[in-house]
Amino acid sequence: MSETAPKLKALMVLFPGFNTLDMNGPFEVLARAGLFEMVTAAENEITRSAEGVQVKRDIALDVELMANVDEYDVLIVPGGPGPQVRAQLGQDGGPFMNLICSFEILGPRASASHPRLLLSICTGALFLGSVGVFNGLHCTTHWAYYEELTGFNVESATRAVAATPGKVLAARFVDAGVNSSGVRIVSAGGVSCGIDAGLHVVKVFAGEAAAREVAEGLDYAWRKTDGVVLG
Repeated sequence: MSETAPKLKALMVLFPGFNTLDMNGPFEVLARAGLFEMVTAAENEITRSAEGVQVKRDIALDVELMANVDEYDVLIVPGGPGPQVRAQLGQDGGPFMNLICSFEILGPRASASHPRLLLSICTGALFLGSVGVFNGLHCTTHWAYYEELTGFNVESATRAVAATPGKVLAARFVDAGVNSSGVRIVSAGGVSCGIDAGLHVVKVFAGEAAAREVAEGLDYAWRKTDGVVLG
């Protein structure tokens, strides 16, 4: 991407108890690529991670963001320890879950050459599974949560009546292709897998050479072939 070309916009949504590397892994990858304007959103001004790191939001996770969510090309949903994720899941109907639901049904941006992309990291996949994002698709999460994600997928598909539950795969990341709204759905495995998934996102938007350049700059051995690309 040239220096004069407008940057794509990537939104990272945080919740109390998120995993620090779930956020920082893909955040640094996308920021280093130079393609994205990185934005963090949260309900609180300061959000504390499970490891005690405090992050100040760029924008509020509120009705104004909901009204303008179509400004974003990428939404990244990190995970965290099970209890914190389940506590956030308990706020069904709140702005965090509503943001995910709103983004996954957005159509493509008129001026964009790529579809929007929704990326979950680690147990962040449980949020997506609980609202049916993976219905009819393949996905992954931290290995210790395969069974729990499968349960969420079955429950959400049952609520949708005619839907097929999402299928959980053992992989560092899964690119399931686009959903019925044209949004590309990508999920990462546990914690560090978010780096590999982030590099895949760079590849999607800018090509493999750009992704390899970012990996080299990070001194990171990209485990590209440990991911599953279906679309």
